Amino acid sequence: MTLKVLELFGGIGACSRALDHLGIPYELADYVEIDKYAVASFNAIHGTDFKPQDIREWDKKMDVDLIMHGSPCQDFSVAGLGKGGNEGSGTRSSLMYETLRIVQSLKPSYVIWENVKNLISEKHRINFDKYLDRMESIGYRNYWKVLNAKDYGIPQNRERVFTISIRKDIQQQFTFPKPMILELRLKDLLEENADESLFLSEKLLSYFIRNDAEQRRKGNGYKFEPTDGGGIALTICDKEGTRMQNNFIKSTKTRGNNE
Repeated sequence: MTLKVLELFGGIGACSRALDHLGIPYELADYVEIDKYAVASFNAIHGTDFKPQDIREWDKKMDVDLIMHGSPCQDFSVAGLGKGGNEGSGTRSSLMYETLRIVQSLKPSYVIWENVKNLISEKHRINFDKYLDRMESIGYRNYWKVLNAKDYGIPQNRERVFTISIRKDIQQQFTFPKPMILELRLKDLLEENADESLFLSEKLLSYFIRNDAEQRRKGNGYKFEPTDGGGIALTICDKEGTRMQNNFIKSTKTRGNNE
């Protein structure tokens, strides 16, 4: 069976690429993404010719088996301003309700939604629960769980909420996959010959080292501690005090004193 797939908030096509990796045959009924650069990347990766589309204006009629969407997370994320995603608020994250509109119209067999873990925090849980309730009223059974990338073969500590919805007339249950032993480390995925632009300049490296020494002298929690790539990568975040200590990797390439 070939799945007819509608990919919403498609970005560079991570959802459809996952189907490729799983060997699941599918036909892309449509791809909806407003960012022209993401669309260009998607087309380059998939050999397609899609144009940017605004999901707020999307109202096509088609038969689809699966809708996949990773609606904007910025207003739910701890790295954002916390504006939330209340229906009608006009925030980027409130666009999740456009998915509900489309699901109600097309009634696919399955719907997959991915978003940041903070969506189920006390502040934002109201929108997550509203999504589940609306899907239930439309005619779906919902299954959700917080999954971490490091438990499924990727050396990155990245937690996300995954929600699987199955239309109630389909006699099928869903069980999330069990975690697996992680065999890869970050260094296994790094390029051997990275571009020079990805290395710290000696000036910037010197600043980090000096600033680190000063913060340690003051007893502050900030530390500049590059990893050797032998561990698990942390998700890059914008919260103050985390970027410098968490997201630099020592290189075996010789560049003066650079790490």
